[in-house]
Amino acid sequence: MKFLTADVLKDMLKAANNYLKLHVDKINSLNVFPVPDGDTGTNMAATFDSSIKEINGKTFEDVDKLMNAVAFGSLKGARGNSGVILSQLLRGFAKELKGKDVIDIPTFVACLKSASASAYKAVMKPTEGTMLTVARGIAEDVEKEVAEGIVSEIEDLLEVCISSGKKWLAKTPEMLPILKEANVVDSGGMGLVIIFEGMYKFLKEGAVFEEPSQQEVYTTITFKPEDINFTYCTEFFITGLKKNIEKEFKDYLETIGDSIIVIQDGDILKTHVHTNSPGRVLEKALKYGELINIKIDNMKYQHQEFISKREDFETEVQTQDEVITKEYGFVAVSQGEGFNEILKGLGVDYIIEGGQTMNPSAEDFVNAIKNVPAKNVFIFPNNKNVIMSAELSLQLVNTNKNVVIMKTTNIPECIAALIKFDLNKSIEENKKLMQEAIDSVKVVEVTKAVRNTKINGFEIEEGDFIGISKKEIVACDKDMQKVALACVEKIVDSTTQILSIYYGKDVALEDIEVLVKNIQERYPKIDIESYESGNEIYQLIIVAEM
Repeated sequence: MKFLTADVLKDMLKAANNYLKLHVDKINSLNVFPVPDGDTGTNMAATFDSSIKEINGKTFEDVDKLMNAVAFGSLKGARGNSGVILSQLLRGFAKELKGKDVIDIPTFVACLKSASASAYKAVMKPTEGTMLTVARGIAEDVEKEVAEGIVSEIEDLLEVCISSGKKWLAKTPEMLPILKEANVVDSGGMGLVIIFEGMYKFLKEGAVFEEPSQQEVYTTITFKPEDINFTYCTEFFITGLKKNIEKEFKDYLETIGDSIIVIQDGDILKTHVHTNSPGRVLEKALKYGELINIKIDNMKYQHQEFISKREDFETEVQTQDEVITKEYGFVAVSQGEGFNEILKGLGVDYIIEGGQTMNPSAEDFVNAIKNVPAKNVFIFPNNKNVIMSAELSLQLVNTNKNVVIMKTTNIPECIAALIKFDLNKSIEENKKLMQEAIDSVKVVEVTKAVRNTKINGFEIEEGDFIGISKKEIVACDKDMQKVALACVEKIVDSTTQILSIYYGKDVALEDIEVLVKNIQERYPKIDIESYESGNEIYQLIIVAEM
C-alpha cells in the first residue's frame, strides 16, 4: 500500500487500540517499582481508548480531520505521564497532516518526526531511556530507511517502526540504571511498539483483535457529594498558648462535630470543625487563649445558594457558562475517606477520587475547574504521575478563572499547603507560602510489594512491606512495624517537631498504638499524631514536620 486513506487509518487505529488493551498486563509488569500504582499500560490504554471514542461512529473525509479528532480525544483522556506523552505524540503526528487527504510515505516520516518533537517539548526535563527515546529512535531510523530507498510500502514502513522500536527498547536499560537493576525495559516504550504492531497486523493480516472481556480497562472516576450532617463550618486560631492542647481540644471537638483539623505550632493552634454548636466550640477555645481569624459559614445555606445559582444560570445563554460565588477555590486528588474528610475540612471544594491506582484524566480536571465556583482555583494533583494531566487540562478548559497548579506529589504536601493558605494575602504570596510548606514536608509511604524484584539493593518478595521516599525504596521487611521504624529514621532530624501517621483502611488500630509507642520511646520530644486515611494502597503514610 502506497498511502493511507482516512477510512483505512481509522480502522488501523481501532485495531491498534484493541491490541494495546490485550497487552495492558504485559506492559504493567515492566513497571520498576513493585507497588500497586497507576501502571503505564493502564494509562496508555485509557488514553488511546479516549481517542477511539472520539472517532467512533463518525466519518472523516480526510486524514487531517481524522487525526485532529484522535489527538483531541487523547488530550481529554490523557492519564498519567505515559498517557500525556502518548497524547503529545498523537498531537504532533496530527500537526503534519494539515490540508492532507491521505498519508503517503514521505508524509508518514514527517509525522513521526513531528510526533517525537512534540512529545519532547511537552516534558520539562526529558529523560533518555524512556518512551521519548523510543519514539525519537523510530523517527530517525524510518527517515534513514526511506532515504535509502529500502521502504516502498506503508507495510514496510510499519515493519521498520516495529524493528526500530524493539532495538531502542533493548537499549533503555543501558540509559536508565534503575531499569537495568530491575532487569526490565521501559514500559512506555513497550506500549509504543505494541501500538505499531497492532497497526501493522491490521494492515498486513486484516486482524482487528477482540477487546478484553473485562468491563473496562480503566475505571471511570466519579465525584459523589455527601449529605451535610453538621451545618456550621467553624475556623479560627487560638494564640498565646502556654502548653500543647492539641489532643485535649481535638478529643472535645470529636464529641460535637466532624471534619476536625487541630494543628498546634508553638503557641498557635489552627482549628477547623463542622458542628451544629459553633458557640460551644468558641466558648471552649476561649478557655485556652485569645481567638483570631474567626470564620463561621452555614454550609447548608452555601450549598443551597450555589445550587440555586447554578440552576438559574443553566437557563441563560451558553456563552455565560461560569458561576463565581467566591474568590478562592480548591481542587484535590485524593484516595480514602479519611483523607477526603481532612481535605474537605481544610476547604477543598472538589475532590477527584483517584491517585496511585486511578490516575485522573485531563478531562476530570476540566470538569473540576468548571464545577468550582471561584475566581481563582488552586489544583493539587497529589501524585507525581498526575501532574502532567492536570497541566494538560489547562489546554482544554475554556474558562475565565485563574487556575494555579501546585505540583504536590502526595496528600500530606497538600495538607501542609492548605494550612498555610491565607485569605488575606495575594495569590502570589499564597503560592510562595504554600510552596514553602510543600518543600518543608518529609514523607515516607509504606505499602506491600505486588511482585518480586531487586531494586536499590533490596531483594523484594511479593507481599513484603516496603518503605518509599522520593520515589526510592528505603526499607523492606515482612514486618510492617520494622519497616515503619526504619522509615521514621530516614525522615526525622533535629528540626522535627511533629510526626503525623496516616494509617490505611486495613490497618488495625492496635498496630498503630504499638507503632506510636515505639516511636515515642525513640523520640520522646516529638509530638506524634495518628489519623485514619482510609487509603487502600498505603498501609502507612508518615510525615515529619518542623
